[in-house]
Amino acid sequence: MFVAMADGPSPSIEASIKRERPSRRVFSIQSHVVHGYAGNKAAVFPLQINGFHVDFVNSVHFSNHTAYANLRGERLDSDQLGAIYEGLSLNGLTTYSHLLTGYCGNPGFLQRIGGIVKDLKEKNENLLYVCDPVLGDHGKYYTPRELLPIYKEVIVPLADVLTPNCFELGELSGRKIENEADCLSAVDAIHDLGVSRIVVTSGIPSKEEETQLIALTSTRNKDGTATRHRFVFPKRSGNFVGTGDLFASLLIVWLEECGGNLAEAVGRVIGALQDVIGVTIEVAKDYAPPPSCKLPELRFIEGRRYLLQPSHVVPSVKLD
Repeated sequence: MFVAMADGPSPSIEASIKRERPSRRVFSIQSHVVHGYAGNKAAVFPLQINGFHVDFVNSVHFSNHTAYANLRGERLDSDQLGAIYEGLSLNGLTTYSHLLTGYCGNPGFLQRIGGIVKDLKEKNENLLYVCDPVLGDHGKYYTPRELLPIYKEVIVPLADVLTPNCFELGELSGRKIENEADCLSAVDAIHDLGVSRIVVTSGIPSKEEETQLIALTSTRNKDGTATRHRFVFPKRSGNFVGTGDLFASLLIVWLEECGGNLAEAVGRVIGALQDVIGVTIEVAKDYAPPPSCKLPELRFIEGRRYLLQPSHVVPSVKLD
């Protein structure tokens, strides 16, 4: 159950909101919705409130997310993305510390992102690229299947941190995942493509999957071994859009705060997500539709304190 914190900022929250990161600039390429929170709308504010400067490009500009009955808007094509990036480059504005990519619904657009990643890494060898390889979930694609080979051959090998769900991990690794052991084997296959840190965010099969969710982290060490952790946390009722986008953005924040330690960062990210979902459920009780409906929008404003500091850290178990 969600328990509200006392009124007024705690010292940790006050300290968090005063953070200044003048050298931390994020370039985010994701979708955008006018109403609600998904894509850049779910990623930019959490980064900014934590002191990161963010330049963002919207792969799509939609009225709302796709779970609504009606949808209007437009998509950015690869030439438009190229023109925007060229303008930034010509003005010397592409000195980024981080790159974040999410939803991309067009193969040509994704190919263009590959070129941008290479250019940014040439300009800053320490650039941290966090890639959410958005393909689908629950056994189904909601992006074109033509994206898969581009992710496998172009994008994933360039990523420093990858945040797939279990379905996306299976597609990227070419492996069928029926249990945790299969999942870890698939993670190793992605490590072999050059990705040093991987977070499997959801969808891992378990006997308690109706009531619990599992996340896994894996860091490939210099000696070729991997450090892995498992997180188990309660599953909340409802279908909440934008949680993956929020996860990836807060992962950048907490990797910074935790000195790059993936497991420590993810424990805090999951805690913050649980807090925001808890606030969303509490607020939704007073409005139609109820929390069990498909369309409760995440309550970023009411839960903004947790974007700075989660109320709790989800513990992990180190795996052999």
